[in-house]
Amino acid sequence: MVATDSASVLPDDEVLLRMGEDLERAASIIKSYVDRRSPIVIRYHGDCDGICSAISIYLSIKRIVGEKEWPEYRKKLLIFKNPSPMYSIPSMLDDLELVRHMQSPAPPLAILLDFSVNSESVDTLKTLRRAKFDIVIADHHPPEAEIKQIATLLVSPWLHGGSSDYAAGLIAGEIARKLRPFDGISELEKISLTGDRSKLPVKQEEHIKRKALVLDFISSSDDFAESLETYYLVLKDSKKVDSIYKTAMKKIEDVRKQALNYSKLKEMDNGFRVVLVRLEKLKGGKFPPKGRICGEVHDEFSKKVDAPLVTVAYTDRAMHIRANAKAREAGFNANQLIWMLKSDLKNAIDSGGGHDVAAGIRLNAGFERMVRDELVKRIGQIGK
Repeated sequence: MVATDSASVLPDDEVLLRMGEDLERAASIIKSYVDRRSPIVIRYHGDCDGICSAISIYLSIKRIVGEKEWPEYRKKLLIFKNPSPMYSIPSMLDDLELVRHMQSPAPPLAILLDFSVNSESVDTLKTLRRAKFDIVIADHHPPEAEIKQIATLLVSPWLHGGSSDYAAGLIAGEIARKLRPFDGISELEKISLTGDRSKLPVKQEEHIKRKALVLDFISSSDDFAESLETYYLVLKDSKKVDSIYKTAMKKIEDVRKQALNYSKLKEMDNGFRVVLVRLEKLKGGKFPPKGRICGEVHDEFSKKVDAPLVTVAYTDRAMHIRANAKAREAGFNANQLIWMLKSDLKNAIDSGGGHDVAAGIRLNAGFERMVRDELVKRIGQIGK
């Protein structure tokens, strides 16, 4: 008999208990589509948390179908890594076209993991619903209110008194347990929580930290196929994990040193400290991603700055924001700040959002200096 993970890594957690009905319903919707052998689109954010989410749902579906029927049904699963937090128009059009070519009489299901709850995704989700898709979203970013009305089901800790600490990989893992559990769900949940720096009380284990970094590395590398099976096989091979981890750590160290040379600390009148990091001149390829570089620089300055600290790493088309606990306690909220910037600088920002202390902004060409200066100005006004 194959062992399965039937128990949650947070068995008595109140937020997960309150989410129980939504978790059950998500599993029921997904299972009904699998039982009918309907087309399913799975899109996941291309980082550690998103990958863990997708692996959990994917392997649960595979267990329901069974090895005998899997090769045939696999053709009806469209699985894509989503590069940004938004569900873009090109991605949506691809999904519509690919499902149309299947010529299936059964209606399709879209499962969106660790992304798509921001305002920029509203119109594309509406279009998907008009095309007769059911949509199940499992995400932990603060959702736009309209998303809950559009999706067939939004599974979010924010609807049950939780926060972004309840990583998407944890939510998807809980859905997978109710869908069809398999051995390894608990580890995937722990990897997602660790990779997303969750503050939930899950033991921090060294091998879990390594696997979280390895997932981020291989998802950005051209040397690995964009395959959930590939990702999962790497995680199960301790020798590969150790080798890839060493390579990833060396790249991070090299880029961290470069980034610190292009970092500038500003002291604001309200007691905040702001670190500005220019990313254009860094050499490092796709890994580490810009958000990770921002986090690495932020961690370095956090060791020596005992004050509310915000780090902003930027290029001409993007900004990445990280803040420490003291900044949050002093009133900083990256999501709210980005929302105000999007409202006031309508032509400057393409999209943006994330968590209260970790978020990103996509800029329109030519507005980098304006947005950066306005962002720093507003940080300096917090608490005044």
